[in-house]
Amino acid sequence: MTRLSAVLTVILVLLSAPIVGATSVAPAAVAQIPIPLEGLPIPQPPSVSAQSWILYDETFDQVLGELDPDVQRPMASTTKMMTAIVVLENVALTDRVTISTNAAEAGESEIGLYAGETMTVGDLLYAMLLQSANDGAVALAEHVGGSVASFVRMMNDKAAELGLENTRFANPHGLDAPGHYSSSRDLLTIARYGMALPAFAEIVKTTTYSLPPAPDGTAREARLSNELVRTYEGAFGVKTGYTDEAGLTLVAGAEREGRRIYAVVMDSDDHFADSAQLLNFGFEAFTVLSVFDIAQQLGIVRTGDDVEPALAEDPVEVFGPTGNAVVTEPRSGDGGVVVVATVNNEVIGTTGIRTDQLHALPALRDSFAWAGRYWNWLWGLEE
Repeated sequence: MTRLSAVLTVILVLLSAPIVGATSVAPAAVAQIPIPLEGLPIPQPPSVSAQSWILYDETFDQVLGELDPDVQRPMASTTKMMTAIVVLENVALTDRVTISTNAAEAGESEIGLYAGETMTVGDLLYAMLLQSANDGAVALAEHVGGSVASFVRMMNDKAAELGLENTRFANPHGLDAPGHYSSSRDLLTIARYGMALPAFAEIVKTTTYSLPPAPDGTAREARLSNELVRTYEGAFGVKTGYTDEAGLTLVAGAEREGRRIYAVVMDSDDHFADSAQLLNFGFEAFTVLSVFDIAQQLGIVRTGDDVEPALAEDPVEVFGPTGNAVVTEPRSGDGGVVVVATVNNEVIGTTGIRTDQLHALPALRDSFAWAGRYWNWLWGLEE
């Protein structure tokens, strides 16, 4: 079976949903017979300027496309995602930080901190994640780690904990430095981990944040550098970056109609345009295909002299290329029902449902996990 011909046979696993009859019995599917499907087109991702990228559907745990996702590259201020994670997991947002001369003189992108002033951890996180303030990153590192060097060790320990094989930190802000690198796949992992922290997720979707005024009375405001949050429907963050060596880098995410997709681009000519193209591809080229609806009658079940309808207890949906439809044809039989699944009039598989095999299948989420592994094989990501 070729990858091209097999694209939707993942449905076979998902056809194994619980079935109930009129007596609330929950028969289980006990047979799956894969049959190749010929000629189903596989969507090709757009050509973008980024030198490495990855597009990931978090809802269905599917990599939708990638280019050199494990190549080590400078990652600029996307570094600050890990800085924020280590800070959030070690100190309170209300902690007050005294700004050192070292932090105030961090240089490059900054919010204008003064040596000797104090600011809360929360305020500094907004300055760092929204406006990419390097002075804020150094101040946080010194507060949490006692020194920048100690904090960087904490960052690398966290990277090891997350299983990041192509990431190494040399500073908390992302300015170019020897031994400071990541990959698009690792940045995706860091972003997803950060988004699971409520404070992180709240900050990266904020467009403007009022900071305490400077000691001389000058007003200060952090403004989000990630323009996609303002311009792309459903965008929720997460971090921009730029240095001479890294080029334009962006970790972006958006959610539409219950689907949550991340795009990571590194060394791009236009990180916003590249990310928008990839996200559009993810939302438009792939969709949810319905196998059968809740309470849909799949046939009848004969048990002795009794005849009862076999109904779907839960809706079953699978993930696949847009433009295809799954058609199910129930066929009744002694002691059960057989459901035949087809796409484009080609049979892709059958599943048998029997009343004498109860609770024999894993949870539906386990079926989706299997489908994810199958999809990776389809794209050539697993041999």
